[in-house]
Amino acid sequence: MLQSARLISVSVALLLTCGCNVLTQPDRAFVNNQAVIGYAAKAAGYAIAEELYSLQRVEIEWDTATFYYSGVADEREDAWVLRFSPKAGEQDPVALEDVYSHLSLIEGLRDDFQVGIDEKETLGESRLRYVCYSYNSKIRDKDGRSIRGYGIISTFSSRSEDLPVIYAMKIEAVGRKAFYSRADLDPFLKPILQR
Repeated sequence: MLQSARLISVSVALLLTCGCNVLTQPDRAFVNNQAVIGYAAKAAGYAIAEELYSLQRVEIEWDTATFYYSGVADEREDAWVLRFSPKAGEQDPVALEDVYSHLSLIEGLRDDFQVGIDEKETLGESRLRYVCYSYNSKIRDKDGRSIRGYGIISTFSSRSEDLPVIYAMKIEAVGRKAFYSRADLDPFLKPILQR
């Protein structure tokens, strides 16, 4: 019994002296995949101005491509763009274009969710619909009150080679002082409109 107590105290002493070094080791060097991620976005024909948003990740499936961004000018921002290429007979383009079907997924995860602006716009033969919203985030201020978060979600319906292509876009940030506006979507619409 005495030996096991000594063994435990020696183990604790080693952990305290050596463990701190393990916890503070510098980051390991690795080959960054940022170039590969950028190539994937360019091949998909969807690249956003790098001075505005930094591309973090790309997920590509047969009928969807998802691009994840973080804000450069405002580091609180995170955004995603989901490109749907509906399969004939399997997916309803009208349902994918319904901004409220995408919004319902976000709303269920937020407290005190409130819709602000709900607008529709026609851009040539394409349709844009966007909804601005706010919510109470899980992040608290120094007094323990929930910090308000703001976001905008939109859908954009277009055609490519006579087939529907639908984009869903979301930008969100906690701690903004105002709702997002239509102009905030411009960097995300620009690559689509230039095609």
